[in-house]
Amino acid sequence: MDIKSKNKFLYIIIFIIAIYSLSLSCLISYDLIKNRNYIVAKDPYFNSFEFDEEITSFSQNLCNLYIYYKDYNEKVGESKVTKEDLDGLRVYYEDQLKTSETEIQNKYNEYILNAEKSGDKNRVTALTNEKNEKLDSLRKENLKTEDQLKKEVALRYTKDYEDIKKVMETRKDIKYYINDTKNKKIYTNLPKGTNINEYLKSKSLYNISLPLNNLSNNIRFKQSHWIFSSSSWKGYIIIPKNLNSDSYILKNYHYYNSVRDRLLKECIIGSLSLILGISMLILLKNRKITSITILDKIKKVYFNLPLDLKIFIFVIYTVLMSTYLINISFFYKPLGIAHFTKLSFVSIYILYLIFNIKYAIKLKQNKDILSAEYKNSLIIKLLNKFKKSNLNKNIKFKIIFFIAFSALLGMFILLVLVLGIRNIFIAAVITIGYVFLIIRYLFKKADYLNEILKATEEIASGNLDYVIEEKGEETLSKIASNINSMKQGYKKSLEQQIKSERLKTELITNVSHDLKTPLTSIINYVNLLRDNDLTKEDTNAYIEILSRKSDRLKILIDDLFEASKMSSGSVDLNIEKVDVNSLLQQSIGELEEKIKEASLILRFKYNNKKIYANLDGKRTWRVFENLINNIIKYSQPNTRVYIDLIEKDNNIVVTMKNISNYEMNFNSDELFERFKRGDKSRNTDGSGLGLAIAKSIVELQGGTLNIQIDGDLFKVIVKFKKVMK
Repeated sequence: MDIKSKNKFLYIIIFIIAIYSLSLSCLISYDLIKNRNYIVAKDPYFNSFEFDEEITSFSQNLCNLYIYYKDYNEKVGESKVTKEDLDGLRVYYEDQLKTSETEIQNKYNEYILNAEKSGDKNRVTALTNEKNEKLDSLRKENLKTEDQLKKEVALRYTKDYEDIKKVMETRKDIKYYINDTKNKKIYTNLPKGTNINEYLKSKSLYNISLPLNNLSNNIRFKQSHWIFSSSSWKGYIIIPKNLNSDSYILKNYHYYNSVRDRLLKECIIGSLSLILGISMLILLKNRKITSITILDKIKKVYFNLPLDLKIFIFVIYTVLMSTYLINISFFYKPLGIAHFTKLSFVSIYILYLIFNIKYAIKLKQNKDILSAEYKNSLIIKLLNKFKKSNLNKNIKFKIIFFIAFSALLGMFILLVLVLGIRNIFIAAVITIGYVFLIIRYLFKKADYLNEILKATEEIASGNLDYVIEEKGEETLSKIASNINSMKQGYKKSLEQQIKSERLKTELITNVSHDLKTPLTSIINYVNLLRDNDLTKEDTNAYIEILSRKSDRLKILIDDLFEASKMSSGSVDLNIEKVDVNSLLQQSIGELEEKIKEASLILRFKYNNKKIYANLDGKRTWRVFENLINNIIKYSQPNTRVYIDLIEKDNNIVVTMKNISNYEMNFNSDELFERFKRGDKSRNTDGSGLGLAIAKSIVELQGGTLNIQIDGDLFKVIVKFKKVMK
């Protein structure tokens, strides 16, 4: 037993060493990937972006010194000032002036406002004067003349020239030899009489021939190439061998070379570590002793997770570890506990990776296990529940879109993270932006849902005027629209019910009043006739009154039955082709005497031709009679009444206008209600059913009757469909 225990302990040690060896090779691999630029060339510094930037800056200074500031000491500085320079500086001072003016005005306006509120007029005046003085002083400082601007620009040019000249004179670690092919001049900082070819062979550590012969195949020194090419220059930029030990270029050169040497050593160590780790794992597998109790328990828990969750964990862990490996600093001295901690952290991932590789192989070899894992995955279960749900199609589509978009965005962010630490900021911005938009969207929908809930509470409490705003065409908006429609329908139904109850009450009151008035008179005069002492003249007068009141009562009862029949639709119409023009003229002719007695002036406008419509002539005549009688009863005496008959499109339009003799402070629709009169005192003759009957007759014949009220102007518009002759 002791031998077996010792062997098992030994195998565990070998297993740990194997994992750590693979972790070390993994760290080395990532270090090589990060620093691959150091080993791709013999002289890594001269092939680096940093050196390219150094040469570009040097080339730009050469261009400024020998072209832009050529013979600068022999010229007046102001002669180099251009209109663009002056305009740019002028705009700068104007912007500065505006900003300062705004600050002063805001500051003093607040003080002045406080002084005005306190009623201190002297302080208001003092602050206003102080503000104006500061603004004037500021304008004098910033509004400079053209000569002042020229001098300022010239001073800037001079300072720039002096700075460039100083840099080029003190720069000893870069040499140059330039042939100006346009001006036939040589620019160089090499000793006089130096043979450039011999210098390049014997004293040059590195040199660049500019402009480049083949720009398309060279990704370095492009900016320097364009500077030389546009200046018509040919020559060399040279790094000499005899650099000072404190030279920035020499330090970088040695540093890059030391990193390259270290990376080459890492290649050897990494290869050996990889071989050692794989060999040990193969050895343990062949002996079938890779089973470790604690690891078996962890694997059992992990592999009981759903397949898609395992994949998700693997992807996230891998991305995080890749980011960690890209950014980790491991190869430095002296060695310490931090190195062991980092190596252990990577070793855990290597162990996890081995588990997943073995698990993937197992799934590939056994299709039944793969099928079972697939069916038990979270996504498949979710999709099955999703298919069986009764969700609205629009909501289903949005859920699917949201899930798909989130998954794609997540993969994109993972890809960005894998590309390196520099992209973490981009990934963070995208993630924060996405989360912000999702939260904003959810809060927006939650607010809208709360608004709908609040509306339902308002409506349930009896506030039927509350309207839910319908936003867009989404599901919640449709719910809001349905609630609004239901509320509107209920409100109309309630209003109709209330109106119906009110009309019933008014109907009973008005019918009682209108029937009772003539009936009371009849009863009274019948009682008077019973007196035997009446003279024959009084008796005849009373009988005449009884006749009028009886006729009045008969008219009321007839109109009431007529209105009842019209509202129920149980009317037999004798439809035939009728000349509306003749019918209207006949109606006006029969009532002409009454119009004159009412002191009204009639203006009838019509075309002297036959205009036909399919109507019941007798009932249509009743409509015209009712409308004209209405005009006679309620028109202001000594005013004009206008009746027009015109053809418009396929309609016959009859318009009647008159000036009312009472104030019409009501809605025109109320006049169509039964027993409703414009004369609220009900002192005029009539049943109050005339307009309601007229409207019902017109509508039963397919026409329309509308009333318009404008101040005291009362206007009735009747339309019938015209038919051909």
